[in-house]
Amino acid sequence: MQKLIRTLTGGLLVAALFTPGVAVAAGGFLPYKDISQHWARASIVRAVQAGLFAAGTDAPLFYPNREMTRAEFVAMIDRLYNGGQYQLYPLTFLSEHAEWSKGEGFEEPYLPYKDVDRLTWMYYPTLRVSVVLDRLYGPNAIQEIFPGEKMNPNQPITQEEAAKLMQMFTMSTDSEKAWEEVKAWGWLEGDRGDKLKRGEAAAAADRMITYLVQDTILPLLDYDGQKFPMVPEIEELFPYFATYTIWKTTEEKAYVEAVDAIRDHEDSEQTYRVLRKLLETSFDNRIGLHYYLSWDPETEISANLDEAIRAIDAYFATKVIDPDTLRLLSANVYDLALQLGASDPQQFAKVLERLGTYEPKVKPESKEWEALAIYLGALEIRSGQSEKAMNRYRQFATTNPEALLNACYYLYQDGRLKEAEALLATVKPNAADSRMVQLSKLLKQEMASLQEQAAIVSDLGYSLRRLDNADSYQVKGEAVLSGFTFKYTQEVDQRSQISKLNGFYQSPQKLVSDKLAAYTDGRKKIQYSYDSETQKWEQHKTDKLDFLHEWVNALPVTERAKSLRARYFKQSFGEIDVITEWIPGAALEEKSASLMLDRGKVKSVPLFINKYYIDRASDRIVKHTWRYEEMYQSDEYVAYSGTDQYEYTANVKLSIPDEVRKGVTP
Repeated sequence: MQKLIRTLTGGLLVAALFTPGVAVAAGGFLPYKDISQHWARASIVRAVQAGLFAAGTDAPLFYPNREMTRAEFVAMIDRLYNGGQYQLYPLTFLSEHAEWSKGEGFEEPYLPYKDVDRLTWMYYPTLRVSVVLDRLYGPNAIQEIFPGEKMNPNQPITQEEAAKLMQMFTMSTDSEKAWEEVKAWGWLEGDRGDKLKRGEAAAAADRMITYLVQDTILPLLDYDGQKFPMVPEIEELFPYFATYTIWKTTEEKAYVEAVDAIRDHEDSEQTYRVLRKLLETSFDNRIGLHYYLSWDPETEISANLDEAIRAIDAYFATKVIDPDTLRLLSANVYDLALQLGASDPQQFAKVLERLGTYEPKVKPESKEWEALAIYLGALEIRSGQSEKAMNRYRQFATTNPEALLNACYYLYQDGRLKEAEALLATVKPNAADSRMVQLSKLLKQEMASLQEQAAIVSDLGYSLRRLDNADSYQVKGEAVLSGFTFKYTQEVDQRSQISKLNGFYQSPQKLVSDKLAAYTDGRKKIQYSYDSETQKWEQHKTDKLDFLHEWVNALPVTERAKSLRARYFKQSFGEIDVITEWIPGAALEEKSASLMLDRGKVKSVPLFINKYYIDRASDRIVKHTWRYEEMYQSDEYVAYSGTDQYEYTANVKLSIPDEVRKGVTP
């Protein structure tokens, strides 16, 4: 279960951040003196609990009916993003290097406003939001919300301005429809020109928190190959499986202490020795004994699996119907199957056969059956029985979020999007079931985007061809490649097929930067690069590929979509169209098997994402951002991320100097 713990921890941390505490639920916590009678009181309290607003002796009042300023709302969005940024990662893929920088390296970005001073409290929240907007929507995207040289940070924010900021958390494909999209989600009420009050902002944030903790904004996107098949999150991993009072027997006390030790990660050999000794007694909590013995890190995983199966046997022996308990026990078996299957995929079918023996013991289509069926379906997927799994998921897709997601995802992967849409049309969630209401809406939006894949591929292909056919252009970029940081300017003369690169780079082993200079002769496939140590030019052939991403990015977009199963998502913001491309690692690993790369054979590709920013008026690419992670058979791990910005105004004419061709020291 250790892998399951690690998987759930990330989600639970966010849930903990966004979940009100007991005092709030009981109504006993009021962070401000002036909200006790306000209609948004509960939302304000939850927002404070989530860290969106400061409270304490220095801030005794909230002023819920006061108009919220632009700076205050931006700061709230900054904190909201900080808590829910995992939702946006597939669209921002902001690395640890890029939190403050324009791209990935040297310089802190600047704000395009004269009235947001670096020394004020509002500067860094506004800067961070500006960076996120730039990544999502293109250069100076914040200017589409607050245009001009001044942001007027103390001016009240309108509902429409707030909606354009909140839009980042939706699947909206057009900034012109931000107000309609945000209002459709129920986050804002009123008219677009209304000034937003602080109480209204807290209520909007509260609604967004509920939205963010339920599903990702692109629920069918599996950008790193780790999401599907989906199984439910387990809220309680360490139950006692029985109720114990303070008056415990000796055996009960020993059992509870052992469970507490496992829960607190303080278990030892003695912990499991105690549990095994209890098995030899008449202690009646056999479910708990077998369940926790399956956690013993000192035994073989196969032996742990046997204990996990015995826990399910003990469950059915009680003849008590408890779907939550069966779900946890099935999750335990599934997690152990994942560990066994990592080295031997044949194990999935074997575990499926064992877990499947319990299906006749539950009532078909009951909640107890669903608790078991979601894991049977996952094992069927992993053992290559996808059609059987899809048929299983369809049986309860209208009421179970994970079943609906899995059914739609695998139908889409099988090229049966129409069937997925037909299945989704049968989902009529109860209005009180906020998770299913939200999920069905997100899926409808995403399927509409999936229907547009061919058109998006065509648009991107056209803009890339425009770049290839430009007489000349200039690129300014920053990048990080396996710890080396680069800042450069590249000039490209397509007529002579010559490019020139100038800049500098920082090695992780050096305190000073080195000169970066190179010329490339496209006709002769030769690159001349400057060696800072020898202070000479060196010649290299460019007809060989070093990295996988070089091969991928040379492929036409149509080929990436067809052969590599690339997926695309298009958004419009102001004058920029933004197209994000995700390529699944499994497809890259399969197609690269025959490649001869200087780095060697590709072992795995955890991440491969491109983002293209296209000026709508000219159809020219103005910016390209990327993040690639590649693992080679030599166990070399290559992480490459960066941002290039394109300019077409300069008439670049290049030739390679004779002293460079001859390898003479400049």
